[in-house]
Amino acid sequence: MRVEGIEVLVAPLALREPVASAGLTQLDKTTLFLRVVTDAGIGWGECAAYPAARPPDLAVDDLEPVVVDRVLGRLRAAGPVGTLPPADAIAETCGGEGSVGEQMVAATIEMAVLDAELKALGRSLASWLGVGRRQVESGSLVGIPPGRDLGRLLDAAGAAIGRGARRLRLKIEPGWDRTPLAAVRDQFGDVPLLADANGSYGPGQQPALRALDDLALVCLEQPFAPGDLAAHRSLAETMVTPIGLDESLWSAGRVEEAVGAGACRVACLKPGRLGGVAATISAAVACASAGIACFVGGFFESGLARALNAALAGRDEFSLPGDLGDPDGYLVANPFSYLETAGGLVLLSEDPGIGAEPRPGLLEQVARHRWVSWSS
Repeated sequence: MRVEGIEVLVAPLALREPVASAGLTQLDKTTLFLRVVTDAGIGWGECAAYPAARPPDLAVDDLEPVVVDRVLGRLRAAGPVGTLPPADAIAETCGGEGSVGEQMVAATIEMAVLDAELKALGRSLASWLGVGRRQVESGSLVGIPPGRDLGRLLDAAGAAIGRGARRLRLKIEPGWDRTPLAAVRDQFGDVPLLADANGSYGPGQQPALRALDDLALVCLEQPFAPGDLAAHRSLAETMVTPIGLDESLWSAGRVEEAVGAGACRVACLKPGRLGGVAATISAAVACASAGIACFVGGFFESGLARALNAALAGRDEFSLPGDLGDPDGYLVANPFSYLETAGGLVLLSEDPGIGAEPRPGLLEQVARHRWVSWSS
């Protein structure tokens, strides 16, 4: 594909309200976007980096401009002057499983090139992915309320269920685990319920986690530090509740390692961290082959990246509802259109490209931008 240039935009996106998890509160979602201008048309990509990043993820300022330029330099050197590799070769060209930062940038470029390619072909992303279904289920995330207020937690959970959420993913931490989970279970019956600990427990706190076994959770997600697969395996061997991993899964190879180690029975796969569509499909296939349930996780994306995630969630390997709710619900101003949603279902796009378009006037309000020429 011949390319004129790539525009890098850093846009401040405000959250409607702070979202608290173990030891971390998201106050805003400053996001990096790429606009790729090609001879076949324009494509858009969105980076998963966010301001208050938790390892292994990185913040936008950790990537732009140094890591972005390093990855772009590899792509520039990979082929004839003024060209880019096809989307399905982007990740490999960028060095395969490099640093998480490089994978996040590669995923952004892959998305933009894929968007341009599919528009030129007149083909939807869902069709290109071989997705047969027209809609996918969406879950909802409920953060830790200010002051650990149980009433506010139940109000938030009830509001999510009222909007049609097909499962709830509750943030927990030491001292805020059994009580909120049991309250939601008592109030809302058999709603599918996940507990997400974001690595906030130590291996010595296993008894507190085993005390959750009677709550019929879909999974206990990421109880221990991302690097400690052995602790997750040890806990998995003593609990009825399936153990899920998120931050531990930072590449397709790492997913295979975690599955092989018996460290999880549920996987939260995030395309923006893993390196893009191709890497996520590889990881999902590995999970499905091993009987590991998986779902598509999110980073409070705009409508652009969330539309890509929704299409991926339509593949057969993903058996659990993903983080696919309408970004208008958590962003004050969502700069990209999103898909039609109703009753906890997201209708996949049949339009050419990723399935989202920039909304007029919103991306002009960026914090900074620069143009990277590709034609010489």
